[in-house]
Amino acid sequence: MNLVDSTADSHKPARASWVVSVVLHVAFMLVLGWVIQPSSGGITEEPARQVAVVLKHMTTDGEMYEGEADTQQTEKTLLNEVNDREIAAALADAPVELDPAEALPELPAIGPGSLPGSPVGDAGELTNGAQQPRTLTGGRARVNVYGVSGEGRKFVYVFDRSLSMSGRPLASAKAELLGSLTALDRTHQFQILFFNNNVHVFDFSGGQGRIPFASDRTKDLAARFVGGITADGGTDRYAALMRAVSMRPDVIFFLSDADDPMTPLELDRLRRKNKELSVIHAIEFGEGPFSGIENFLHSIARQNGGQWTYVDTSRL
Repeated sequence: MNLVDSTADSHKPARASWVVSVVLHVAFMLVLGWVIQPSSGGITEEPARQVAVVLKHMTTDGEMYEGEADTQQTEKTLLNEVNDREIAAALADAPVELDPAEALPELPAIGPGSLPGSPVGDAGELTNGAQQPRTLTGGRARVNVYGVSGEGRKFVYVFDRSLSMSGRPLASAKAELLGSLTALDRTHQFQILFFNNNVHVFDFSGGQGRIPFASDRTKDLAARFVGGITADGGTDRYAALMRAVSMRPDVIFFLSDADDPMTPLELDRLRRKNKELSVIHAIEFGEGPFSGIENFLHSIARQNGGQWTYVDTSRL
């Protein structure tokens, strides 16, 4: 009996060691868990960020980043589309323009002193260019054709288009005529007659024979008419002048060469029909310097209160 009791007592220290070991391991695990527990100020998750590579290159306009050129190109495209729409809208109301085939050549201006002294009045310099509108007192306008000046409210241009006017002479006459129209506004009137064997009248009214007012629209139509004139045929000055006088304008600009002159009887009939109601300016076209000999064009100007001038077509 004593032997058995001593054996049981020998196992008590071993059991106590095992319990202590378990307690220590549990305590260690608890401490370790507490140490590694995240604190309230610990690691937080940052929001996701997008990362991109930006390419940069140099242009004549400075630094340019990849994608910026595409943006600028898009802006330019949109701007061009807007401009195209604005231009299209403007062209819808644009005035009538000459057909390119009818365009007049640009002619050089001839400076002062190129014209000889005139028995009736020295014309001054050739213009061959557009004038600035000049409205005088009483609603009158001052118009110049190759330096000859006329004042009034109603003007008629009587221009030779016979075969002798071919080339530069007719082209210069057309340009001078259209340039002179810029001096007129819508309160003034004008008519255009080109003549050879027949008289060709600017008919804007469908045969009604009315003299148009100088609106922008009428000037555009006149430019079409003038652009379509060509040189051809002979010369019948008398019929053209008589028709112009019958319109009773303030001023007639009569342009022709001196070949095949009008007769004294025709000049007298013209003077009597006009009765000094219209001033007739005579513009003589000739090749080479003026000969100094007076002709029927001088007589037309003198008998009808106008001026005469000479244009050397070889200098056009």
